[in-house]
Amino acid sequence: MRSDADIRSDRILCVLFCIFIAGFFFVSLIKPQTGFSDFENRYLNKKPELSLNGILTGDYMKKYESYVTDQFPFRNQWITGKTLAERMMFKSEINGVYFASDGYYIERQDKKELCSEQSVKNQETLVAFAAQQQERLGTQHVSIMLVPTASCILREKLPVLAWEDVQETLLSQIRERLSEEIWVDAYHALYTHRDEEIYYRTDHHWTTLGAFYGYNAWRERQGKEPVDQKEYHITCLSDSFLGTLYAKVNLGMKPDSIYAFEKPLGALRMRLDRAGEWRDSLYSYEKLSTRDQYAVFCDGNHAITEIETSVKNGQHLLLIKDSYAHCLAPFFAEDFERITMMDLRYYNGGVEAYIRDNQVTDVLLVYNMAGFATDKFANKLIK
Repeated sequence: MRSDADIRSDRILCVLFCIFIAGFFFVSLIKPQTGFSDFENRYLNKKPELSLNGILTGDYMKKYESYVTDQFPFRNQWITGKTLAERMMFKSEINGVYFASDGYYIERQDKKELCSEQSVKNQETLVAFAAQQQERLGTQHVSIMLVPTASCILREKLPVLAWEDVQETLLSQIRERLSEEIWVDAYHALYTHRDEEIYYRTDHHWTTLGAFYGYNAWRERQGKEPVDQKEYHITCLSDSFLGTLYAKVNLGMKPDSIYAFEKPLGALRMRLDRAGEWRDSLYSYEKLSTRDQYAVFCDGNHAITEIETSVKNGQHLLLIKDSYAHCLAPFFAEDFERITMMDLRYYNGGVEAYIRDNQVTDVLLVYNMAGFATDKFANKLIK
């Protein structure tokens, strides 16, 4: 038979637990919703609107669960605690991030998403877009560069039980459907240099060195001589970069370094979203004091980023892209008089109309392969 002391102890624990739960509930009610997480560099889910249809379809509860997860009090501290607990259980993949060899965090790419209906639609759209632009601009002036992520190129660093990565297969499928003359082979350009620092250890992007090899792959496709690294002045912009993958696990590790590759090409200037003054640099150095240091390249994500160079050849490159292109774009400053970067996630105009109305002479599409497969805005390519 349990003693009165044991019963009192259980009651106290129960009361404390209820107070703990009630406290979190109260904090959740009064805590303002966070729109953007600087730590994770993404927009957080907000409270969904209640509707009968949402309840009946189950969509409301899914969105509400995502909202609670994103807006949970002390979220960053809980992420750290969860990561530590799971690492103590010898887990090698946490929150979609592999703890790979040589100190790499590598993002897991979901085979279902990469081979989804959305992926098939995007491939169809890309093929149609490429054919459309080849007819308009000529094959020599159209290029497609889909860049494999680290889980594809650095697969030898992945844990033994890591999921199968299908990016190489997808790249081969898309390549077969496009003209050989417009395909920029980023896969082999990177795989050849897989033992170098071509991806960040704490972030999902390729490094400036990786982008350099991608740029030379484009030059090769254009029939131009490759550029030697020695031609660039290479500067370390930061040695304290902790990227998006670090934010997913929030567990201390050595920061990455961010480098700029620059040539003395004369005057360069950049304007964002067709508003404000022109800037005399392609680098936003103030971003180095923020969480999103990668945004130092071309100021990060914008619907339209315009670049004017000192080259006088009348050539205007439209660079349709995701964020992989941000550290790549400066390399093209020696090839084009004008460069316009277009992000379909934020640009609501028509791509065809922009090409026609802005004297575009060349088109280059640059996405990371996993991002392109799941992108919900690729249909804008042929609008």
